[in-house]
Amino acid sequence: MKKQTIFLLLLFMQVVLYAQPRYNSSVFSPKNPKTNAIVQLLYNAKGKDLEFSDEVNASVFLFENFEWRQIQVALTKDAKGLWTAPLTVPAKTAFIGVKFYQGDIKEPDAIDNNADKGYGIALVNAKGIPVDGAYLAEAAFQIPSIAGGGIFMYYGNQPSALDPNYLKSLADKEWALSGKQYIDYFQSFMNLQKLAQGDNFPFYAEKLIKKTLTAKGLSDEILGVLYGYANSRLENEALTKLVEQRISTEYPQGPTARFMAYNKTKGSSPDKTEVITSYEDFLKRFPIEQWRKNPNRQSFIYYAVYRGLGASYFESKQFDKFISLYNDLDFRTGNELMRWNIMRAYMFKMVGQDTLYNVAEAIMPKLIAKRGDNSYKEDFDLKSQADSNVVKNLDERLFTHISLLNDLKKYAEARKYFLELSENGKYNNAELNEINLQVLEGVKDEKQILPLMEMSARYNAMTPRMFEKLKEIYLKNHNNEEEGYEMYLANLKSDEEKAEMKAYVDHNWVNHPMPNFRLENADGLFLTQEDWKGKIVVVDFWATWCRPCIMAFPGMQLLIDKYANDKEVGIYMLGTMQTGDYKSKSVNYVRGEGYRFNLLHDSVNPKTNEQDLVFKQLVPLFGDSSIPRKIVVKNGRVRYCSGGYSGSPSKLMDELSLAIEILRNEK
Repeated sequence: MKKQTIFLLLLFMQVVLYAQPRYNSSVFSPKNPKTNAIVQLLYNAKGKDLEFSDEVNASVFLFENFEWRQIQVALTKDAKGLWTAPLTVPAKTAFIGVKFYQGDIKEPDAIDNNADKGYGIALVNAKGIPVDGAYLAEAAFQIPSIAGGGIFMYYGNQPSALDPNYLKSLADKEWALSGKQYIDYFQSFMNLQKLAQGDNFPFYAEKLIKKTLTAKGLSDEILGVLYGYANSRLENEALTKLVEQRISTEYPQGPTARFMAYNKTKGSSPDKTEVITSYEDFLKRFPIEQWRKNPNRQSFIYYAVYRGLGASYFESKQFDKFISLYNDLDFRTGNELMRWNIMRAYMFKMVGQDTLYNVAEAIMPKLIAKRGDNSYKEDFDLKSQADSNVVKNLDERLFTHISLLNDLKKYAEARKYFLELSENGKYNNAELNEINLQVLEGVKDEKQILPLMEMSARYNAMTPRMFEKLKEIYLKNHNNEEEGYEMYLANLKSDEEKAEMKAYVDHNWVNHPMPNFRLENADGLFLTQEDWKGKIVVVDFWATWCRPCIMAFPGMQLLIDKYANDKEVGIYMLGTMQTGDYKSKSVNYVRGEGYRFNLLHDSVNPKTNEQDLVFKQLVPLFGDSSIPRKIVVKNGRVRYCSGGYSGSPSKLMDELSLAIEILRNEK
């Protein structure tokens, strides 16, 4: 008997040891704080990282209604040297966690969270009973993955595991405290039980869900939670079917039944007929108009169904059915169908242009009519952000449609759609501006050409042909006198555009050694550093496979033409990272397109056999291996570096011209 008593005593002591939280509660007063009362923060920074801080703040994590909420509190230093602040605790608060810091909470200068062990305390109500969620929060504060949310921001490092016996005791206490409403915090509770139960968890979870299903009057929402867990987390087919039967019987047209039906569609099937049939059957059973009468957060289902059905109709050339979908679609979904199907078909020539015109012309007016339906509101925090996104996307869809109409020489129709563009969209795209010029010439509206040219210049979105046209008009209006043209052109650009360009160039200054090189040109001759002495040299790294590189060619040609007679400036197009007969491909493409470039070929790296010897030596400067990439070299050093392409030839010319002139004029 004595041995048994000792054994039980040791077992009790072990359980007590397991049941000790690792966080510290000494910074809170009183020791047993109550809700709807003041809880005082009392922080002694002596001997800690914040000891010599002039200002200490607290990031306070409140567990309310089974979720974490975060607030920031400023502390004041009292006569005893303690940092203090009062907290008014709402009735539903079950737990408080605190992290002390100096500076900006996003990037604090110093923090104290008790060396990642935490400062925290559970709360009781006016009767001294723990608040619902207190034990769950005790676990979730120490293991953030249990309840998720903002508590992940509390720790600098992933907290170590807790003993399963301790976690099980917390789970049992929480069940006794608030088990009747466990479905309200089902996911967090199950996360806790999974850690506590270990290998036994699947059996525990199945038993709990089956027991819950015996209750009458379960709501569709509760059944939906059970279905999601059985299907996705447990992957228990038999249990999932059991929940499905209950849902199908009691809520056959409810949100969970809708989600179940969506899960059974065949969107990933390689058989387009099977895909189409499954989506059509879904829409017959759960029409979108029915959902719109009582919308919930399942708009993603209809977005996915219509996106998949539309793509399947389009790929199988059922264009009439594709067009008919737009009777049901909101702007958000209709925009995506047009982007994925019409734009891709136009870019990659997947469908004949006459056929594509018939489809696009049928749906474009419907898309325009729905631009004010607020269908993007769930994707953005602010209405202004959602509205801006609509404008941006509609401009992009109009760009594709106008381009198609221009190709087909349907100039009058194209002009009509230009008027639907936003004010910014009408002039900030150089390619579209040139199309607009072609359209105006096509409809013989000569009066609108000069205003278009001047506005395009103001937006710095001009192409070589537009410069030619603008100069032609200027000379015609000035007795063929070129004097004053450059000043006229410069004055067209807005001060805002000039300031933005200057800021962009200033952001890209560097000072990096240019690697030694011996580069072959298009004629088989070789250049070295000696050939660049005394010059400011622009180098454009490009490749025949790089579409943005090719798109930037008109801008580079403008730059080359501008400095053609300037012996102090050299401009070279350096092909890199190409394969096969890259020399012939580069030369033939450039000359075939009529560009007048000084071509160079990057050398082959003898260690890797890749054509990137010079480029790879500059990657540490670039930060990545992307092209196009422009550099400006002076006195053997790379002084300027920028990547990508804005889409505007004139803007590219102005950027590099400004860099050249600043380097030319520096002392």
